Amino acid sequence: MHSTNEMIPSAESVSVWLQISEQLVVVLLVFMSINLGISIGLLFLYIFSVRRGVEKEKGLSTAGDELVRMLESMRNDVASVREALSKVDLEPVFERFSSVESRISSLESKIAVLERRLLRPAEAPVVPKVPVRKAVETVVPSISKLSDIHLAFPQVKYAGIITSQGYVVESYGVCSEEPAKLLEIVRIYGTNSASIMRGKSRIEIFHLGEVKDLSNYGILEFMDGSEVSEEVVDGAKRAISKYFMSAIASR
Repeated sequence: MHSTNEMIPSAESVSVWLQISEQLVVVLLVFMSINLGISIGLLFLYIFSVRRGVEKEKGLSTAGDELVRMLESMRNDVASVREALSKVDLEPVFERFSSVESRISSLESKIAVLERRLLRPAEAPVVPKVPVRKAVETVVPSISKLSDIHLAFPQVKYAGIITSQGYVVESYGVCSEEPAKLLEIVRIYGTNSASIMRGKSRIEIFHLGEVKDLSNYGILEFMDGSEVSEEVVDGAKRAISKYFMSAIASR
Protein backbone atom coordinates (compact mmCIF):
# COMPACT_ATOMS: atom_id res chain seq x y z
CA MET A 1 0.00 0.00 0.00
CA HIS A 2 2.76 2.46 0.86
CA SER A 3 4.73 1.85 -2.33
CA THR A 4 1.71 2.74 -4.58
CA ASN A 5 1.09 6.01 -2.75
CA GLU A 6 4.76 6.94 -2.94
CA MET A 7 4.76 6.56 -6.76
CA ILE A 8 1.99 9.18 -7.25
CA PRO A 9 4.15 12.24 -6.34
CA SER A 10 6.87 11.01 -8.74
CA ALA A 11 4.40 10.77 -11.64
CA GLU A 12 3.08 14.26 -10.94
CA SER A 13 6.64 15.64 -10.84
CA VAL A 14 7.39 14.15 -14.25
CA SER A 15 4.19 15.70 -15.64
CA VAL A 16 5.17 19.12 -14.32
CA TRP A 17 8.59 18.87 -15.94
CA LEU A 18 7.02 18.01 -19.28
CA GLN A 19 4.65 20.99 -19.06
CA ILE A 20 7.43 23.54 -18.51
CA SER A 21 9.91 22.07 -21.00
CA GLU A 22 9.09 24.75 -23.65
CA GLN A 23 9.58 27.59 -21.19
CA LEU A 24 12.90 26.10 -20.09
CA VAL A 25 14.04 26.24 -23.70
CA VAL A 26 13.15 29.93 -23.78
CA VAL A 27 15.18 30.55 -20.61
CA LEU A 28 18.17 28.81 -22.13
CA LEU A 29 17.86 30.96 -25.25
CA VAL A 30 17.87 34.09 -23.06
CA PHE A 31 21.10 33.11 -21.37
CA MET A 32 22.71 32.02 -24.64
CA SER A 33 21.77 35.27 -26.39
CA ILE A 34 23.16 37.38 -23.55
CA ASN A 35 26.47 35.51 -23.65
CA LEU A 36 26.52 35.79 -27.44
CA GLY A 37 25.93 39.53 -27.29
CA ILE A 38 28.75 40.06 -24.83
CA SER A 39 31.14 37.97 -26.90
CA ILE A 40 30.23 39.78 -30.13
CA GLY A 41 30.60 43.15 -28.46
CA LEU A 42 34.07 42.32 -27.24
CA LEU A 43 34.98 41.01 -30.67
CA PHE A 44 33.67 44.18 -32.28
CA LEU A 45 35.75 46.41 -30.02
CA TYR A 46 38.86 44.38 -30.66
CA ILE A 47 38.44 44.37 -34.45
CA PHE A 48 37.55 48.06 -34.50
CA SER A 49 40.71 48.95 -32.62
CA VAL A 50 42.76 46.78 -34.96
CA ARG A 51 41.02 48.38 -37.93
CA ARG A 52 41.92 51.90 -36.84
CA GLY A 53 45.52 50.93 -36.35
CA VAL A 54 45.68 49.20 -39.72
CA GLU A 55 44.04 52.19 -41.51
CA LYS A 56 46.57 54.54 -40.06
CA GLU A 57 49.51 52.41 -41.08
CA LYS A 58 48.43 50.79 -44.36
CA GLY A 59 45.35 52.69 -45.48
CA LEU A 60 43.10 49.61 -45.82
CA SER A 61 39.86 51.54 -45.27
CA THR A 62 37.74 49.58 -47.75
CA ALA A 63 38.19 46.20 -46.04
CA GLY A 64 37.62 47.84 -42.64
CA ASP A 65 34.35 49.40 -43.76
CA GLU A 66 33.10 46.02 -44.99
CA LEU A 67 33.96 44.43 -41.64
CA VAL A 68 32.24 47.19 -39.74
CA ARG A 69 29.07 46.71 -41.80
CA MET A 70 29.11 42.98 -41.04
CA LEU A 71 29.51 43.60 -37.32
CA GLU A 72 26.78 46.24 -37.40
CA SER A 73 24.43 43.74 -39.03
CA MET A 74 25.25 41.16 -36.37
CA ARG A 75 24.66 43.73 -33.64
CA ASN A 76 21.26 44.52 -35.10
CA ASP A 77 20.39 40.82 -35.14
CA VAL A 78 21.36 40.50 -31.48
CA ALA A 79 19.26 43.54 -30.62
CA SER A 80 16.28 41.97 -32.40
CA VAL A 81 16.70 38.75 -30.43
CA ARG A 82 16.94 40.66 -27.15
CA GLU A 83 13.82 42.62 -27.99
CA ALA A 84 11.91 39.38 -28.73
CA LEU A 85 13.12 37.76 -25.55
CA SER A 86 12.22 40.81 -23.45
CA LYS A 87 8.58 40.14 -24.29
CA VAL A 88 8.67 36.63 -22.77
CA ASP A 89 7.00 36.40 -19.35
CA LEU A 90 9.29 34.28 -17.12
CA GLU A 91 7.13 34.54 -14.00
CA PRO A 92 5.14 31.30 -14.72
CA VAL A 93 8.40 29.44 -15.15
CA PHE A 94 9.63 30.43 -11.70
CA GLU A 95 6.24 29.58 -10.22
CA ARG A 96 6.48 26.13 -11.75
CA PHE A 97 9.96 25.72 -10.29
CA SER A 98 8.64 26.56 -6.82
CA SER A 99 5.78 24.08 -7.20
CA VAL A 100 8.17 21.34 -8.28
CA GLU A 101 10.50 22.02 -5.34
CA SER A 102 7.62 21.76 -2.86
CA ARG A 103 6.45 18.50 -4.42
CA ILE A 104 9.99 17.07 -4.27
CA SER A 105 10.28 18.02 -0.59
CA SER A 106 6.96 16.30 0.15
CA LEU A 107 8.09 13.20 -1.73
CA GLU A 108 11.39 13.06 0.18
CA SER A 109 9.59 13.24 3.54
CA LYS A 110 7.24 10.42 2.55
CA ILE A 111 10.18 8.27 1.41
CA ALA A 112 11.94 8.87 4.74
CA VAL A 113 8.82 7.73 6.63
CA LEU A 114 8.57 4.61 4.44
CA GLU A 115 12.24 3.76 5.03
CA ARG A 116 11.80 4.03 8.80
CA ARG A 117 8.82 1.68 8.66
CA LEU A 118 10.67 -0.86 6.53
CA LEU A 119 13.81 -0.78 8.67
CA ARG A 120 11.93 -1.07 11.95
CA PRO A 121 12.65 -4.53 13.46
CA ALA A 122 9.66 -6.79 13.78
CA GLU A 123 8.39 -7.20 17.29
CA ALA A 124 8.98 -10.66 18.63
CA PRO A 125 5.79 -12.47 19.58
CA VAL A 126 5.21 -12.87 23.27
CA VAL A 127 5.78 -16.47 24.20
CA PRO A 128 3.79 -17.53 27.23
CA LYS A 129 5.93 -18.94 29.97
CA VAL A 130 5.22 -22.56 30.66
CA PRO A 131 5.60 -23.38 34.33
CA VAL A 132 8.40 -25.85 34.86
CA ARG A 133 7.23 -28.84 36.75
CA LYS A 134 9.71 -30.46 39.04
CA ALA A 135 10.25 -34.10 38.39
CA VAL A 136 8.75 -36.27 41.05
CA GLU A 137 11.56 -38.06 42.80
CA THR A 138 10.93 -41.75 43.06
CA VAL A 139 11.37 -43.24 46.49
CA VAL A 140 14.28 -45.67 46.60
CA PRO A 141 13.07 -48.90 48.24
CA SER A 142 15.06 -50.24 51.16
CA ILE A 143 16.08 -53.88 51.03
CA SER A 144 17.39 -55.96 53.92
CA LYS A 145 19.11 -58.50 51.69
CA LEU A 146 20.10 -58.52 48.04
CA SER A 147 17.42 -61.03 47.06
CA ASP A 148 14.73 -58.49 48.03
CA ILE A 149 15.60 -56.52 44.88
CA HIS A 150 13.33 -58.87 42.94
CA LEU A 151 10.36 -57.85 45.11
CA ALA A 152 10.85 -54.15 44.30
CA PHE A 153 11.87 -54.71 40.66
CA PRO A 154 10.47 -57.93 39.17
CA GLN A 155 12.39 -57.30 35.92
CA VAL A 156 15.69 -58.09 37.67
CA LYS A 157 17.02 -61.55 36.72
CA TYR A 158 20.36 -61.28 38.54
CA ALA A 159 21.87 -58.91 41.12
CA GLY A 160 25.37 -59.12 42.54
CA ILE A 161 28.04 -57.21 44.43
CA ILE A 162 31.64 -58.02 43.43
CA THR A 163 35.05 -56.65 44.46
CA SER A 164 37.65 -55.36 42.03
CA GLN A 165 39.57 -58.64 42.58
CA GLY A 166 36.65 -60.70 41.24
CA TYR A 167 35.26 -61.90 44.59
CA VAL A 168 31.43 -62.04 44.71
CA VAL A 169 30.33 -60.57 48.05
CA GLU A 170 26.61 -61.30 47.66
CA SER A 171 24.35 -62.28 44.77
CA TYR A 172 20.81 -63.14 43.74
CA GLY A 173 19.80 -65.34 40.79
CA VAL A 174 21.97 -66.68 37.99
CA CYS A 175 23.84 -64.35 35.62
CA SER A 176 24.07 -65.28 31.95
CA GLU A 177 27.75 -64.20 32.00
CA GLU A 178 30.49 -64.87 34.51
CA PRO A 179 30.61 -61.82 36.85
CA ALA A 180 34.43 -61.77 36.90
CA LYS A 181 34.52 -61.51 33.09
CA LEU A 182 31.98 -58.70 33.18
CA LEU A 183 34.27 -56.87 35.59
CA GLU A 184 37.08 -57.07 33.02
CA ILE A 185 35.00 -54.84 30.70
CA VAL A 186 35.17 -51.82 32.99
CA ARG A 187 38.87 -52.48 33.60
CA ILE A 188 39.71 -52.61 29.89
CA TYR A 189 37.83 -49.46 29.03
CA GLY A 190 38.86 -47.64 32.21
CA THR A 191 35.33 -46.68 33.19
CA ASN A 192 33.20 -46.99 36.33
CA SER A 193 30.07 -48.17 34.54
CA ALA A 194 28.98 -50.06 31.44
CA SER A 195 25.76 -51.22 29.80
CA ILE A 196 25.70 -54.43 27.72
CA MET A 197 22.99 -56.13 25.66
CA ARG A 198 23.18 -59.94 25.48
CA GLY A 199 20.33 -61.18 23.32
CA LYS A 200 17.16 -60.12 25.16
CA SER A 201 19.00 -59.45 28.42
CA ARG A 202 20.46 -56.15 29.55
CA ILE A 203 23.45 -56.14 31.92
CA GLU A 204 24.50 -53.11 33.95
CA ILE A 205 27.90 -52.82 35.67
CA PHE A 206 28.38 -49.83 38.00
CA HIS A 207 30.73 -48.68 40.78
CA LEU A 208 29.40 -48.82 44.36
CA GLY A 209 32.25 -47.64 46.58
CA GLU A 210 35.42 -48.56 48.47
CA VAL A 211 35.73 -51.02 51.33
CA LYS A 212 39.16 -51.77 52.85
CA ASP A 213 41.00 -50.37 49.82
CA LEU A 214 38.98 -52.54 47.46
CA SER A 215 36.63 -51.15 44.85
CA ASN A 216 33.18 -52.73 44.79
CA TYR A 217 30.87 -52.99 41.79
CA GLY A 218 27.23 -53.83 41.35
CA ILE A 219 25.95 -56.09 38.56
CA LEU A 220 22.34 -56.18 37.39
CA GLU A 221 20.80 -58.29 34.65
CA PHE A 222 17.27 -57.54 33.41
CA MET A 223 15.00 -59.91 31.53
CA ASP A 224 13.66 -58.49 28.25
CA GLY A 225 16.16 -55.67 28.61
CA SER A 226 15.01 -53.86 25.47
CA GLU A 227 11.64 -53.21 27.10
CA VAL A 228 12.95 -52.11 30.51
CA SER A 229 12.58 -48.37 31.10
CA GLU A 230 15.45 -46.22 32.27
CA GLU A 231 13.48 -45.38 35.43
CA VAL A 232 13.46 -49.06 36.43
CA VAL A 233 17.17 -49.45 35.70
CA ASP A 234 18.07 -46.32 37.66
CA GLY A 235 15.82 -47.30 40.56
CA ALA A 236 17.38 -50.77 40.85
CA LYS A 237 20.88 -49.28 40.81
CA ARG A 238 20.02 -46.81 43.56
CA ALA A 239 18.41 -49.55 45.66
CA ILE A 240 21.56 -51.71 45.51
CA SER A 241 23.79 -48.67 46.22
CA LYS A 242 21.68 -47.85 49.27
CA TYR A 243 21.88 -51.46 50.48
CA PHE A 244 25.68 -51.53 49.93
CA MET A 245 26.26 -48.39 51.97
CA SER A 246 24.02 -49.47 54.86
CA ALA A 247 24.75 -53.20 55.04
CA ILE A 248 28.22 -53.82 53.59
CA ALA A 249 30.33 -50.64 53.64
CA SER A 250 29.39 -49.98 57.28
CA ARG A 251 30.64 -53.41 58.50
